[in-house]
Amino acid sequence: MNKDNSILNARERILARVRANRPQAIEHPDLPLFPIAGDPLENFIRHVEGFDGKVVDIKSRAEAIAWLKENIMQSESALVFSALKEYDGNISLDQLPVPSDAHKLQACVGEGTLGIGETGSILVEPETFGRMANGLLAIDLYLLLDRSRIVAGLQDAYARMDLSKIQYSSLFSGPSATADIEAVHITGAQGPISLTVLLY
Repeated sequence: MNKDNSILNARERILARVRANRPQAIEHPDLPLFPIAGDPLENFIRHVEGFDGKVVDIKSRAEAIAWLKENIMQSESALVFSALKEYDGNISLDQLPVPSDAHKLQACVGEGTLGIGETGSILVEPETFGRMANGLLAIDLYLLLDRSRIVAGLQDAYARMDLSKIQYSSLFSGPSATADIEAVHITGAQGPISLTVLLY
């Protein structure tokens, strides 16, 4: 018997043992849907603001785009990246070839996928910011969010996500903050200093 056949036979023997000793499949228990008290939209706004975020209530998406054009200053020293088709930043993804280049951004603009009233969180994906690093390293974040996409709780959010189609996602709950050192709350500790949600 040559060496290759010996290795192949050993491999098959090991795999046969693994298959023979595979544990029985156990069905997952049915979890009840736990209700969340209060109005999802009101809960969402309260929690975002409680985490030092800002919510701007706007009637339509078009008005949200107009708000961005009026309120975000762009200059050579204030680089703004936008992942929105209707609003242009002054720097493109091509001009940020390395993810760490996002530290140059004053602001990053995108659109949230889902809002969660229970936690005041916004579901974001890499496409939300063009690249996830843009949303993590920019100083100011601006996220559009359709109010019809706000759900009551985390269970509702996971029921609406198709995780098999999402490469990476994260829940943003306000700007970055910490209270680890002497219980002193510091906003913008390791990421964005501000988060503004434009609800339309």
